[in-house]
Amino acid sequence: MTPGPTIIRECSACGKYIAQPTMRSGNTFGARFWTDGKRDSPMLPDQPLLVKCQHCGALDWIAELRQVGEVDPWGSETDDKNRFPDARPALTPALQDYADFLEGGVSDKQKERYIRLQAWWVGNDPRRESEKSAQLDSFEADNLRIFVSLLDESKDNDRVMKAEALRELGEFVGAEKLLSTDFEDGLLKAVSIIRSLNQKKVTAVAEIKFE
Repeated sequence: MTPGPTIIRECSACGKYIAQPTMRSGNTFGARFWTDGKRDSPMLPDQPLLVKCQHCGALDWIAELRQVGEVDPWGSETDDKNRFPDARPALTPALQDYADFLEGGVSDKQKERYIRLQAWWVGNDPRRESEKSAQLDSFEADNLRIFVSLLDESKDNDRVMKAEALRELGEFVGAEKLLSTDFEDGLLKAVSIIRSLNQKKVTAVAEIKFE
């Protein structure tokens, strides 16, 4: 993994500085993949689009925040590093942060889809090393049902994602109907694993191992 410049942005709520790291290159060596579509990759970490300011806790779209500077990771100690000593990296929102943000309403459907997907993943994170049933709380279940309505069944990726969401909701008949359709070759491994779990009536998120 090769770091790129750190972009310094201004929080729209408190005006303090947020440090946004970038990458010049990365790879998926050592990555882990999950049935809900999440990838954990130490050499290509996720860069959230909706972030939480460390200074004030406000959530905002990182790309929409005003850029005030840039720091070269290979620069000298006398360059821009000293211009923004109080800049802090943004935080990834927690499940309750996403719930509160959605409660305020999101008019852009693509943004809403992104937030609901992130909320699904964050909710599943504590369960990833467990083989127990998902045990979704009320927000997570409502979030998944709405997320499903934002997916396009004519697209293979959306169809398998919808099937996985229905499986985790315990809606096994609906999931099986989707999983019995044709998929592109690159999705067949995931479809096979999800379908096996669905037929066993397992609702927990599971790892997809490409071995």
